[in-house]
Amino acid sequence: MRTATALNVMPVTPSFDEVIDPSPGQIPLPFPGMRPVLPVPVERDPSGDHPLRRRASHFMQALVEVLSGERAARQMAPWMAPDVYEQLHARLSARARAPRRSGTGSAPRIVSVHVAMVNDETAEIAGRMVHRGRSRAVAVRLELQTSHRGDRAWRCTALVWA
Repeated sequence: MRTATALNVMPVTPSFDEVIDPSPGQIPLPFPGMRPVLPVPVERDPSGDHPLRRRASHFMQALVEVLSGERAARQMAPWMAPDVYEQLHARLSARARAPRRSGTGSAPRIVSVHVAMVNDETAEIAGRMVHRGRSRAVAVRLELQTSHRGDRAWRCTALVWA
C-alpha cells in the first residue's frame, strides 16, 4: 500500500465550456450561468439575523429544559398546538416510567438554532441541544396564528426530537 504522499497525481485543468453529464448518484455543482439542480434555501434576511431567531432561541431553550425534566411541561402549553402538547406530554410520561440515571450532569442548553422561513407566517427551526455531554437534535415548526382575542402569536404546530 502506498501512502497518500507517494501517489502520483496528474494535474487536471477543468474546462467549464463543455457540458458533462453527472454519473448516476452524483449531483452536479452549480456553475455560473447554470441553474442549480437542487433548490437552495433563500435567506430572506440578508444580515443573517432573522427577527424570529432570538424568540426561537428562547423557545428552544425552554423546550429542551422540558425535555430533560428541568422545567414542567405545562409551562409550554400556551405556545403549543393542543395535539403537539399532547404528544409531548405523552412521550414525557412514558419516559418518566423508565428508570433514570442518577447524576447531576450539566443543565441542558441550546448551542445552535437555524431558522428557515417557509413563508411569511411559517418558520421551521432546527436546533442542537447539549445535555450531559451528548448532542441531540430538536426541530419545531412555528406558525403565526390569530388567537380568539385577535392577537397574532407564534405557535408550535410540530415537534420532533432525537
